[in-house]
This record gives sequence, structure tokens and C-alpha cells, in this order.
Amino acid sequence: MSALRAIFMREARLAWAGGGGAAGPTAFFLAAITLAPLAIGPAADLLSAVGPGIMGFAALLSVLQSADRLFGDDHGDGTAELYLLSGVSPAWLVLAKVTGQALATLWPLPVIGCLGAMMYGVPVQPALMGALALLAAIPALSLIAGFAGALAAGIRRSGLLIALIATPMMVPVLIFAAGAGRSAFEGDERALANLLLTAAVSLGTIALAPFGIAAAIRSRLG
Repeated sequence: MSALRAIFMREARLAWAGGGGAAGPTAFFLAAITLAPLAIGPAADLLSAVGPGIMGFAALLSVLQSADRLFGDDHGDGTAELYLLSGVSPAWLVLAKVTGQALATLWPLPVIGCLGAMMYGVPVQPALMGALALLAAIPALSLIAGFAGALAAGIRRSGLLIALIATPMMVPVLIFAAGAGRSAFEGDERALANLLLTAAVSLGTIALAPFGIAAAIRSRLG
């Protein structure tokens, strides 16, 4: 447990010291939700209808923003080899690493998502439901981005490759998360079901993705 705690704290400190903590993802999120109305138009009913979906798209961009550094730096300086030689399960190590990075960088997203939805004209209760669904989606989004980052570790300018790998896998959980906010906005009873499905996808990803990330690290080192 001490090794896992050390990995968690190291990743959180690195996220703040080297990457500005939550500043990068927050800036991407704010840019996406601010610029989207320029393409959609000023119609209030249209903005409120697409608000939950825009929040999900903005979250995708924010999570991908730092995915290339998550395992790329470890691959370059030899830290990835130490993970495999530590004697601790690599799956647990990468889970601690991804969790530390996610908690340090992505914590503002549900709050901004709620405020952004209200800025789009979504009432408070549906906006809160959307923010809760976004919070439930963050574990899945972070681990999927981590898996893509591990597969692309060591490749120069890997950002586009990571986006191509991760985006299709992120779509289902974002559909459920956006569906929770949209259903709550329409007064549909399926809002809770979508929220629970979002949480279920995240739980499944937590159970399976660390093993995939560990296997990807081994393949990149082999």
C-alpha cells in the first residue's frame, strides 16, 4: 500500500508542478463550451437542448489534453521499467497513477459543467444531474485515456494517435452521461437510468482497464 500511495502522491505532485494542475483541462473545457455557441447559433431553445452533449464533448477534450504525458514521460526516463520490477501488481500501480493524475487535474470539470449547462439555459436540477453524470464518467474517461496513452508511449507527437484510439471508446460513456442531463432536462424518468449506466461503465472500466494499461506498457517496453 505504501508503494501505491507513493505513486498516487507523486502523480498528483507532478500534475501540479509540471502541468499546471487543473489549469490545462479547465482551459480546454471553458474554450469548448464558450466557442460552441458560435457554431450552433444564439437560439435559446437549441442551446439548452444541446447543452448536455456539449458538456460531454468538452469533457472528452479536457481528458485528452494531458493523456500524452501520462505514460510518455515514464517511458522516456525508465520509470515504466521500475513499475514492472517493483514487485507490486502493475495493474494496481497504473490505477494509482491514473487516479492521482485525474484527481489533480479533472476535479473542476463537474462544477464547470453544471455552470456551463446553466449558461446554456438548462435549469438548475437538470444541470446538476448532468454534472453528477459527468462526475460518474470521469473514471472511465481517465482510464481510457490512460490506456491510449500507454499504447502510444514513446511515439513522438502522439497526441493525434491517442485521440484516435481513445475517442471511439469514450463515446458510449459520454452518450450515457449526456443522456442523463438531457433526460432530466426533458423531465424523462430515464435520467436516473442513464446516470446508473454511466456509473456502471466507469466501474467496469476500473475493473478491466488497469490490466489493459499494464499489458500496453509491457508491449511498449518489449
